[in-house]
Amino acid sequence: MRIPRIFYPFTAEEKNSIILNITASHHLKVINIKEGQNVELFNGNGYFFNAKVTEQNNKNITLKRTSDVNFQKKQIPSINIAVAEIKSFDKVIREVCQSGIDSITSVKTKKTKFSKLSSEKKIMRWQSIAFNSCEQSGLNWVPKIYSSSLQEWISSSKSKSKIFLDPKAKNNIQELELLSSIDFVVGPEGGFSEEEKIFFKKNNFIGISCGNLTFRTETMPIVALSMIKALYGVKK
Repeated sequence: MRIPRIFYPFTAEEKNSIILNITASHHLKVINIKEGQNVELFNGNGYFFNAKVTEQNNKNITLKRTSDVNFQKKQIPSINIAVAEIKSFDKVIREVCQSGIDSITSVKTKKTKFSKLSSEKKIMRWQSIAFNSCEQSGLNWVPKIYSSSLQEWISSSKSKSKIFLDPKAKNNIQELELLSSIDFVVGPEGGFSEEEKIFFKKNNFIGISCGNLTFRTETMPIVALSMIKALYGVKK
């Protein structure tokens, strides 16, 4: 039986006895954790260790570390995703954060229905969803969550492979060259404007098609990620 996993922002030099904060303690209490049971803690930056519940009160749970603090390297290629913000963006976060990415950015495009960038409160909620997704999927690196205009995201891209999804593109995702880093962006239901496509190309982004099938914005990121992993054997 797999032991429960919990996100907790510990350091690589974590001491043997850990008193969890109220949030982390509540998470374990919800799953009815008992004294003597084992849990796994990860800090979202690659470090993780096993511990045992030694004490709990109305507010906090105390753990004793039972293993070394281990480290998991990041996967290659590093993958950064930008997705036009939609109402079901919570679902987008939940799905893609289980696929081993470095970051996901909510972007405002010309055809995006949201007129303002996402608030700090909303981003914090999305980051919490990312923590929960990684707890469930066994990943030890939690993706960073951002909000940006499309132009800012494009201009700040430093990855070696830069793509935007375009159903009309001549290039197919199967032709994507696997490099050490990939940035790709998914547009809104109405697609990218011609001005945005020109800006992509000026900044060395290549239009890529995922074939003849058409997917909703909330589904497209996980479809594209699955194709990349299937084609190039990228593991979590």
